[in-house]
Amino acid sequence: MRPLWNLKDADVALHAPEDSATVLRRLNLRIDEGEFVAVVGRNGSGKSTLLRALGGFAQVTGGEIAVDGEMIRGVRAVFQNPDAQIVGETVFEDVSFGLENMAVPPGDMPGLVRDALAMVGLNVRGDEPAEHLSGGQKQLLCMAGAIVTGTRILLLDEPTAMLDPASKSALQRVAKRLHENGTTIVWATQAMDEVGLAGRVIALRDGEVAFDGTPERFMYGDGGEAPSSPCLSLGFRHPYAVEVAHRLLAAGLPLRERPVLDEQLLKVVPALCR
Repeated sequence: MRPLWNLKDADVALHAPEDSATVLRRLNLRIDEGEFVAVVGRNGSGKSTLLRALGGFAQVTGGEIAVDGEMIRGVRAVFQNPDAQIVGETVFEDVSFGLENMAVPPGDMPGLVRDALAMVGLNVRGDEPAEHLSGGQKQLLCMAGAIVTGTRILLLDEPTAMLDPASKSALQRVAKRLHENGTTIVWATQAMDEVGLAGRVIALRDGEVAFDGTPERFMYGDGGEAPSSPCLSLGFRHPYAVEVAHRLLAAGLPLRERPVLDEQLLKVVPALCR
């Protein structure tokens, strides 16, 4: 696979070198085109800083970060605070901002904006003032603005944190569909029920990589036992599907697969009754 980012012993600071606070230390990782990576960690672990470094918004002060400049020029990011990202007075103006920068013909914009809003499940008028939207709606607005340009790389910093369950599910479906169509996604989260959306988990602790592997290994460890789970050792709780699976395993029931998502559990449990 084509590497998009390759970090070698990289330190990342949030401010200028003369007044900087190093948040990430000695990072060694590579992210390839087409990956769906979940970045997990507690508050202050460095998740947001890593995404900012990947997007070019935070400074690498030590080591090196090699990037595919041609690919990441089109990167789009959605961070935790939607108010800091909204640039248009109305819904239409905000979503179409990126299209204007790409010199998209004005006549093509309404259709593209409608499609982006529909994809993220934001059912509001284009002339609705952005300031009238709820926090969750603003987050969906930022997501629509990110995907309307047809970007192939998305950086998402806890994008569902402010959403109700229905909107959260809709946004997860959008991310899954985009990834299936070739979009590279780096998704920072503390919600363990979102980890299974990804094909790879990078866990941060105190600014360093504490785990890098599959969602299954993150939830079940190398031996499939709950006490050895990296998820638990990092202070998280297993999501429902994983907790049920661990109880079934503890009861001696054979599981052909190790479910991480609820829909995976629904496929595994009926097989026990055959």
